[in-house]
Amino acid sequence: MAPVAQVGQINALSSRGGEMKRRFFHAIGLSVIGLMWGSSVWAGLADAVVRVKPSVVLVGTFKTTDTPRFQLRGAGFLVAGGDLAVTTAHVLPSDSGSAESASLFVQVRAGSGEWQMRAATVLEIDVARDLALIRITGTPGPALKIGDSRRVREGDNLAFMGFPIGGSLGFSHVTHRATVSSITSAALPSPSAERLKEQAIRGLRNGTFDIFQLDATAYPGNSGGPLFDPDTSEVMGVMSMVLIKNTRESALSQPSGISYAIPSRYAQALVDRHR
Repeated sequence: MAPVAQVGQINALSSRGGEMKRRFFHAIGLSVIGLMWGSSVWAGLADAVVRVKPSVVLVGTFKTTDTPRFQLRGAGFLVAGGDLAVTTAHVLPSDSGSAESASLFVQVRAGSGEWQMRAATVLEIDVARDLALIRITGTPGPALKIGDSRRVREGDNLAFMGFPIGGSLGFSHVTHRATVSSITSAALPSPSAERLKEQAIRGLRNGTFDIFQLDATAYPGNSGGPLFDPDTSEVMGVMSMVLIKNTRESALSQPSGISYAIPSRYAQALVDRHR
């Protein structure tokens, strides 16, 4: 007959073994649930990318003496009848009115996959919200539907598309996932202002409109691109800016992982005024 002490030790070991098994299977179960949840959240993204991609355009300037002649400044997306595009105000050239300045141009992806150069004109600029509406010459392209951004909630999973690597390897659409981490009031300073003016500072304190804060890494080539619902492909916002931790250069070398988008209802207001 085994001593009581030894029996107690065996029971304790058996109990600890059972607890370890329970913890193991619990962890496995959580992992499986996490994988299933993650896959279901992004299940429609691949199809959405196919639908959204033909409508996302390159926005830049063209000048015969520049090298390269087309200079990418950001992204945009076709809306309404396919001859209008929404982008951000800071993407537009600031001196487009002078004779020596480069002209505003947009490149649209043709059905064959080649980029087609199109001249563009500015219809309206909403400086306060960093939005712009432009008209594109030539055959209209496939337009995206602008959704109701008031339906967006904190915690929603969205996606955005643009051209973060520029044209170093040729222009290619790039899609990133994004989680809405916060919906907060904000006021953006003028894109051309070097310093915040008193009015802008008051706006930053008081807040003038809602903005989406995203857990996502965006780059300059994403500015003006659509933030869209991966299930419906509807545009819920316009990518505007990123949080910079140090210098402007650090946005590329040390991205903060925090980006911002303007809710789509403000872009819809621009479009409605020019139908």
